[in-house]
Amino acid sequence: MKRFISFFSLFALLISIPFPIHAQKEEVTLEEVVVTATRDTEEIRKVAANVTVITRDDIEQSNARTTVDLMRDEVGVVVRDFYGTGKAASVDIRGFGETAPLNTLVLVDGRRVNEVDLSGVDWTQIPLNQIERIEIVRGAGSVLYGDNAVGGVINIITKKPDKPFSVQAEGVTGSYGSGSAAGSVGGKWGPLSAMMNVNYSTTDGYRDNGSLRAKNFGGTLIYDVSDDLSFNFSGNLHSDDAGYPGGLPEPVYDQDRKSTLRPNDKAKTDDVYGLLGVKAKLGDVGRIEADFSYRHRDVDTLFPSFSFKVESRLGTWGLTPRYILEKPLLNHSNKLTVGTDLYRSDQNADSQSAFAGANRLAVEKKSVGVYALDEFSVLENLILSLGYRHEWVKYDLLQETPRAEDETKDNEPAYSASLSYLFAKNSSAFVSAKRSFRFPVSDELIRFFPTFQVNPSIKPQTGYHYEAGVRHAFTDDVQANMTFFWIDTKDEIFFNPVTFENTNYPDTRRQGMETGLNVRPLPWLTAWGNYTYIIPVLRGGDFSGKDIPGVSRYKGSVGAQADMGKGFLLDARLTYVGSRYLISDFSNQVDPMDGYSTVDTKLTYSWKGLRAFFGINNLFNKKYEEWAVTNATGTTQVFYAAPERNFFGGLSYSF
Repeated sequence: MKRFISFFSLFALLISIPFPIHAQKEEVTLEEVVVTATRDTEEIRKVAANVTVITRDDIEQSNARTTVDLMRDEVGVVVRDFYGTGKAASVDIRGFGETAPLNTLVLVDGRRVNEVDLSGVDWTQIPLNQIERIEIVRGAGSVLYGDNAVGGVINIITKKPDKPFSVQAEGVTGSYGSGSAAGSVGGKWGPLSAMMNVNYSTTDGYRDNGSLRAKNFGGTLIYDVSDDLSFNFSGNLHSDDAGYPGGLPEPVYDQDRKSTLRPNDKAKTDDVYGLLGVKAKLGDVGRIEADFSYRHRDVDTLFPSFSFKVESRLGTWGLTPRYILEKPLLNHSNKLTVGTDLYRSDQNADSQSAFAGANRLAVEKKSVGVYALDEFSVLENLILSLGYRHEWVKYDLLQETPRAEDETKDNEPAYSASLSYLFAKNSSAFVSAKRSFRFPVSDELIRFFPTFQVNPSIKPQTGYHYEAGVRHAFTDDVQANMTFFWIDTKDEIFFNPVTFENTNYPDTRRQGMETGLNVRPLPWLTAWGNYTYIIPVLRGGDFSGKDIPGVSRYKGSVGAQADMGKGFLLDARLTYVGSRYLISDFSNQVDPMDGYSTVDTKLTYSWKGLRAFFGINNLFNKKYEEWAVTNATGTTQVFYAAPERNFFGGLSYSF
């Protein structure tokens, strides 16, 4: 909390500085539309959920060096970057702790990127220079997106060409031997538009064996056949080499938090995806949109510290057609969206270990989901939304040595009902009730001992979500929002440190509040703040009444941007995350991780197409950890150190 006091003192000082009144003014407006919440363009004020849009301007003003960094300051979102490189990271919406990567759905241009196993999202596959905006929709999105969309949905939307011709180049250097070079070129020629992006980034990492070398090449091609028909193609090639320093036992961590006990553990990744989309207007009978996608991912992992290596090959096909009809019903505005999501993933993993020898594991997952969402204007300013989905999934599992195979099928429904009341321009209130589900991933399903088989005791996770919220623009310079939520989860899937298996916990509950404020007190000053409070409780079972491990009850962020005139912009922000119990500490018997606060600052100079910037992350050199794990008895703790104070600076030019 001392950091909050220091930051507010700095904030007061900023306000008192006599910056030029003639500094360039920028209109402060709310983002008006979002596409993720309804899988179609929709005004934010009509969405019955707490929604955030991180724009390109927000990206350029922030201190973020990785994609996950962009979300650190957002309300209700906690980022845990295990090694500080942005690759192996967890983004947690509404307090799911260890299983956050499985309860948060991540999309790139509407395409699912969550894995079929426990490996999580690879956040480096889309670098910052390719991102146009990020949409965060908090709360269950199972009706529209199905599996994984429990705590929320994050949609990373890549850049599209919007000028006859544009070029952008950027170079950045910083602490820990980090640096990056990025560029893009694009244009529009009649019905054809295209953009190409390239990026190379490198870092030695904060910790020993924490290096990352990543390359990306991607682009977009759009062809507008007519006003009623359009095709688009986007894709990306990604490769990286990364060190994996692992965690440190407490005595080693206290002595040298930068060290590693795994100096040779590493992994190499090659990832490619392509997406072909079509949009067709059918006159008075609606619209059809469809995306066809393919992704191939190769990961070679070498862990000498465990005498283990594995070569994994993953291919995923997706087809997601939908039909949208906007036509009055009983003289009231009405919008109907129906669609289906078809996905197939094939994974082959060849492993070699001192314990089990050589083996091959093959996994095939097929899923089919059908959904419908109807938005009906009961009154001109009162919208009733009703949605339903049913999803079927099948896993086929094969082990070669000893040869064994098994399969499992399951299906789950999801539904939603909400009311949105539009009581002023850019202002609305909403209530909603939803049902969510999550199917186990392959690593949670498989039981190896005493024989290879599907774990017969594990079941899909289901949840019931209730929300009420309000967003209000008091003036063009003052906007605020507040959301209350209640989540009851049945059969939530956790890793059991006693049995070393993933199991269902009977009941969990999360109750909380998210609130935010944006103000422009002076023409040259913009300030913002947000706060999240959540009560994450295990109910029933052996640990009834205990907190869910890894989840903090408190999180807050405040920030300010000062236009200093002559092209200079100063940004400063503070984020606080409260204490939380170590992962696997279901009995809450071990001292929790301390809360921490970090302050980041950045100074940017802009002149025509030139932009120069210098930033400091963790200004007060706070030593903290975002992730720590204990064993079942609480006798051993392993910590993952977060970076200390670090610097970066760079130049970019665009026209």
